[in-house]
Amino acid sequence: MTSKLDTTYSRGDRARARAYAREFAVGIVAYVLVIGAVIAWGDLSGPGWQRYVWALLPLIPTLWLVVVVWRHVQRVDEYQRQLLLRQLAAAFAAMVGVSVTLGLLSFAGLSMTLAPWIIYGAGMLTWGVLAILDSRGSR
Repeated sequence: MTSKLDTTYSRGDRARARAYAREFAVGIVAYVLVIGAVIAWGDLSGPGWQRYVWALLPLIPTLWLVVVVWRHVQRVDEYQRQLLLRQLAAAFAAMVGVSVTLGLLSFAGLSMTLAPWIIYGAGMLTWGVLAILDSRGSR
């Protein structure tokens, strides 16, 4: 899709979207399997250095997902790249806003062990919602 005037996706656009979805699905499935293994056998609260290796194991499929997104950015046309940049900028702004908010609340004594996941979730949710809206032409 090259502009908002386009009403249908070209064969190439659909092929790029399928390739991205296929590669992304592989990464997500791998991530879920690794998280399951970490939960089942990781013993993250146990003694020893092995718990840190188990805790960092999900980084392997996460790095694959970074490569998948990078490859997708390289494959799409300029208009789609512009949409993606706008989505990522909004996600970054959401993450900064949530991060600053939680940081200020911590000055007031609020302790949140899940704060990094809340920040991450805010960014991913923003990116995902905007990607859906952009794919439907709502923006």
